[in-house]
Amino acid sequence: MLPLPSTDQDLRCPGFCDCRFPSCVDVANHKGNIPDLVTCRCGEDSGNGLEWQWHHTENSDAQVIGRDIVFHPTYSQGTAIVRGEQPLQQDKVHFWEMRIITVLAGTDVMFGIGTDSVNLEQFKFHFVSALGTNAQSWGYSYNGKIQHCGDQLPYGQKFSQGCLVGIYLDRTRGHLEFFLNRRSLGVAYTNIPTDPHVKIYPMVCSTAAKSVIRLINSTSQAATLQLRAFESLAKQPQKLDELRQMPGLKRIMQSYWFLAPPVRYSRCSTNLDLDLCDEAVLSSSKLRLGRKQKYRETDDVNIDEDLYANAHKIPVRRNDSGDEEYVSSIHEFCDEYFHYLL
Repeated sequence: MLPLPSTDQDLRCPGFCDCRFPSCVDVANHKGNIPDLVTCRCGEDSGNGLEWQWHHTENSDAQVIGRDIVFHPTYSQGTAIVRGEQPLQQDKVHFWEMRIITVLAGTDVMFGIGTDSVNLEQFKFHFVSALGTNAQSWGYSYNGKIQHCGDQLPYGQKFSQGCLVGIYLDRTRGHLEFFLNRRSLGVAYTNIPTDPHVKIYPMVCSTAAKSVIRLINSTSQAATLQLRAFESLAKQPQKLDELRQMPGLKRIMQSYWFLAPPVRYSRCSTNLDLDLCDEAVLSSSKLRLGRKQKYRETDDVNIDEDLYANAHKIPVRRNDSGDEEYVSSIHEFCDEYFHYLL
């Protein structure tokens, strides 16, 4: 018998945590504030601080309620675009993170940036992938594609409810990078204007009725030599762990938390709090569980090397009878591999 084809849901990135999120039926029937339906157990809603909020305009078909954006609260008749309340400074690097509260559907839901030339009302009565339609904006779609100047390119997995979308903008270099569930997807664009006279804002757009996005973190840091040094160490977990043991560096590392953000998989363990920013190890599209090569203490391995070189060394564990066995799932694989790294 031939295997059944994978569904679209199978291809989507799973949620970041196992917090309770509202179903489509809950959202459709709820008469109050939709974000109130979320029950957070992982603590991510507390965030790491906010340096800016969303900007509310009267003519927009989106409600801004504190950190939350409720797109098309009654019904959708086009695309609503919301931007941050202030431009992102040219001499800094910026990171912000958004949590997807509702199931995403429809033409498109996008996360990204745009200049002050973007007309937020342009597609109010049209269903389009608004961010990246021209040279004034750059967008990352929930369908796993990036867009700029109308050109869509494959970039990452599809994603929806419960996922965390992070954006890392280096305005000093003109680089734009996206994160999905605290995993870097790599630099998407290197053509972001570095001209201090060009105003660039965080932006989100959606065509989906009653779709909700929550801003949980936003920070900006000067592009100093210290920051560049931490960037270089971000993919060396052992070195980062050694730095965390030094009391004088703890406060500094907290300022650069987004370079090695905490990854919590509460489906596996509520106590799991790991620091890793490397999509090559964690991305389910790249894992090769069939490669049964086990790690031994006698192997000549330099764990200070880049993680890409060691991602294939999957350790084994012993079962109750004392026999060795290989891990059998993505989550178990991550647990075992993290024990090896840390």
